[in-house]
Amino acid sequence: MIKNNQKRILGLSLITALLLGSSAYAGKIIGANAADPYVSTTPPTQSGFGGWDLTDVVVNMTDVDYNVISKIFNTGDGTYDAMVVGDSFESQIMTNGEHRGNLHGKDWPVGEPAGIKIVNGDSLNNGKPDNCIMTTSYLSETDNPAGVNGYLDSATPAPTICSSAFQSHKRFKINMLNAMVAGKNPGEYGNPVDVVFNLDPTDTNTANVRYQVLQKINNYSGVRLDGYKVEVLDASGAVNSAVTLSLGLGENDGSDIWSWDSMATFSHGLWGAADGDHFPTDGFFDIVAAGLKVSGHNTSVITGGPDTLGSNYTALFGYWLPSKWQPTGIFWDDDNDPLTDAALVAFWGTAPDAAVGTAPSWHKGMVDNWAIPTDSEFLAWSTDPLYNMGEIEDTLNLGLNYIVNVGSNVLLANKFIIRITPHIALDQTPPSYADENGSIDPELPDITDGPVAISPTPTFIIGDILTLSVKDEDQNMDPAVKDTTTVTVTTDTGDKETVTLTETEVDSAIFNATIISEITTASPIQGDAKMNVIKDSVVTVSYVDNTHSDTASTLATIVTDDTDDAVDSSGDLASSGGGGCTYNPNSKSFDMMFFFIAALGLLFPFRRRFLK
Repeated sequence: MIKNNQKRILGLSLITALLLGSSAYAGKIIGANAADPYVSTTPPTQSGFGGWDLTDVVVNMTDVDYNVISKIFNTGDGTYDAMVVGDSFESQIMTNGEHRGNLHGKDWPVGEPAGIKIVNGDSLNNGKPDNCIMTTSYLSETDNPAGVNGYLDSATPAPTICSSAFQSHKRFKINMLNAMVAGKNPGEYGNPVDVVFNLDPTDTNTANVRYQVLQKINNYSGVRLDGYKVEVLDASGAVNSAVTLSLGLGENDGSDIWSWDSMATFSHGLWGAADGDHFPTDGFFDIVAAGLKVSGHNTSVITGGPDTLGSNYTALFGYWLPSKWQPTGIFWDDDNDPLTDAALVAFWGTAPDAAVGTAPSWHKGMVDNWAIPTDSEFLAWSTDPLYNMGEIEDTLNLGLNYIVNVGSNVLLANKFIIRITPHIALDQTPPSYADENGSIDPELPDITDGPVAISPTPTFIIGDILTLSVKDEDQNMDPAVKDTTTVTVTTDTGDKETVTLTETEVDSAIFNATIISEITTASPIQGDAKMNVIKDSVVTVSYVDNTHSDTASTLATIVTDDTDDAVDSSGDLASSGGGGCTYNPNSKSFDMMFFFIAALGLLFPFRRRFLK
């Protein structure tokens, strides 16, 4: 019944067909107009609905672990049952009768089903189209031009549009599944997944309509890939001159929209140079972009790979990783906001210049010359709930930049197809930290006796809670109770506090406590149980007993708004989820005793999906 309704709604009436028969009208995709205000409905209706053809898509309402729940999304009109925190969705894309791709978006209230929407009539610069195909997300208070919460739990939800702020969750992500490589051999193209779009049969515009596709393709196929192709086809699945692809070459007043090394890339926060605007620091793994070289322009097919962009991605991990081999990392929630990306501080594997056969271990990034973290750093990470461990999913996620040019809706029979096909790599060797079946759990270190730690480090934002930690077997007086010890915390501006630390668990010999930081406009007050600091204050924790002494320091910073209003002039480059790293649904918390943080454990299933 739904399919029949869709045909009645979206198909051409006889009168419309006669009107269009004498003119070659261009192909505007059904969707929302950027200038239209969001209209709340009961039940709610997905913004920008109708452009993505859901005939061969199953939209499931789910919980945070993608278990199907009883709520319903109506593929006929885009309405869906009211959602609450913890609800999400999974759109299963069928092609030739096979379930080949999954599309996941943001959990409610950041996103809504079915995961793709169309925005028409936006206003962009740099030669970009004024229309886009993007994900079904909404704007945070920071990204919302109105300056208020624009999520779906607010009184005034504000959908993202093509020109929304940089890193405002604009890219839809298609997970390419095992069915896309089933029956194929290394060195061959796999099986395609088709994403079908409905054109507006009432549109009488005669100029071609350009759409930027804000997209990622993620490798959940179970094998290494070394390339892909994107094709555009008409409703019958044939090449048709009325719909083509372009790479933005010469489309910005004669210059290119995107540089050659930003058309198919992994996260810029992992591989890319600081630019002083969107990315204030160099990529964790490399300053050279990671991804694939792309060819094809003003044609029906774009190909990426097997040539790479020259980063150390392959030296670290080999060709494009499947999900079973994604590396494990330690992450820091540097802004204490579970809705934003956490920063990667260490990974489990081998350095890119390591000799073949080198055993994996924990490493920091390129800027730290792949150093093994110190016991003091492990101590800080183990006792501060803003640190956690999970898979580095952005090693799987390839962000694409391309444009679809849509011509006559009559010649296209009011539909067109974007077809995505992976290319299977010849080399299927597991990375150093994995075997054929998947990644092997990291070896978690034993912290030696004596170190002291303060976190966040090397800097913190004034107002943050500082976590103070010590590992000392001498102070583990009674294995049946949580013992205590003390540290001294000082600043270079004259503040001094004595803080009592309590054992994290009985018989753990790891002690921690927290203290709030607070800006001061006068002389610091000693003994007020706060660290009174100003910008660039150095806060030092010191520990001394009969057998051990150690110190650790961190630097006070302040929040700035230099990049809060940055416009996405790069098409998100590669990461709508942010310059940092994201967790996948199978992320895990530390399983050794002192890495278990109960409070964060309760938050993590909700948090990881926002970061996705």
